[in-house]
Amino acid sequence: MSARSRTDPAPMPAGGRSLRWWIPLLAGLLRGFYFGRIRIVGAHQQPVPRRGGRLIVSSHRNGAIDGYTVLRVFPGVQGLVSVQLLRHPLLRWMFDGITVVRDKDHERYGTRRAAFAHPVDAGCAQLRTGGDLVIFPEGSSEWGWRPLPYQRGAARIARTLLDEGVSLEVVPLGLHYQAPDRFRSRVEALVGVPVALPARDADESDRDWERRIHQSIAAALDAVSVNCPNLEAFAAAEAWATVRAAAGESYALALIDAQQHPQAPPPPQPRTRSWPWDWLVVAGFILLAAPVLLAGRFAGGKADARNTVSFFRIVGGLLVAVVWLPCLLLMTWFWPWPLLSLWLLAALGWWRWPRVMHRGNP
Repeated sequence: MSARSRTDPAPMPAGGRSLRWWIPLLAGLLRGFYFGRIRIVGAHQQPVPRRGGRLIVSSHRNGAIDGYTVLRVFPGVQGLVSVQLLRHPLLRWMFDGITVVRDKDHERYGTRRAAFAHPVDAGCAQLRTGGDLVIFPEGSSEWGWRPLPYQRGAARIARTLLDEGVSLEVVPLGLHYQAPDRFRSRVEALVGVPVALPARDADESDRDWERRIHQSIAAALDAVSVNCPNLEAFAAAEAWATVRAAAGESYALALIDAQQHPQAPPPPQPRTRSWPWDWLVVAGFILLAAPVLLAGRFAGGKADARNTVSFFRIVGGLLVAVVWLPCLLLMTWFWPWPLLSLWLLAALGWWRWPRVMHRGNP
């Protein structure tokens, strides 16, 4: 995959069952505020000729927020959503998708699988209509140096549809966060070429064919995802990707290259200089958004792992923002010039935050 691949293309059209209308808008707002611009790299080019349904198999690095990141690449894509995410009214307002009951959901909450459609059946129905469907084959999210074992649900869906003669495209997607738990951190999505699915051999059983499809999907996903032999190799790959990204290269492509061609960690890099007034504008942003930032920081402290910190921060900050934003607008109405000046200062502070708070490594 070349670093010259096009980036930030136009949205990809989706068919099938639609998300509730406000979900893409909310995802774009929260994702944009928390992370900023998400760069898309790899084999993602426009126009993309549709060949029926499109099954996106994605790495799972940063909890439920991964769904919002996928929506940046494939607007309107449907996904299989754990029933755990839909237990609270706020989360039901924030997320949408085809509900599934995992083993740990059944153990924790006693949720009956019979109460929901079988995930393979529901996924096939979405793809038969020509829609997009995203699946996280790891089944759960973890910030590690290699993926969790891939489940065979995506292969089962693909095998079922191919057996029916339904046209299907399987696209691997690697999600790359430079720091999954850091506000305004760099995020990139690496889109792989569609998977070459093996045809069924004569007299081959469903199980054996499905196993070969699964192997093809796993290999394609490994090629665009974090997949290092050990923690030390992952740390070295991250360090090299950070250095190359600071020079203007793609962080995701640099990380994949570094893990495929291991090297010793790079020497420490000099800190990037910030503008003299950077601290002033960042202070303006902190002042304007203080209740939201404090709520997010408090909520993030309740996360049980690094890959869920951003989710907790976004949820906690959103709860306070719903109250604080109308208050700010009301104050701006009564004291327009001071507040408008603070709004402008805060916007610049949000933009410069990575340079100041991340020591030049967003």
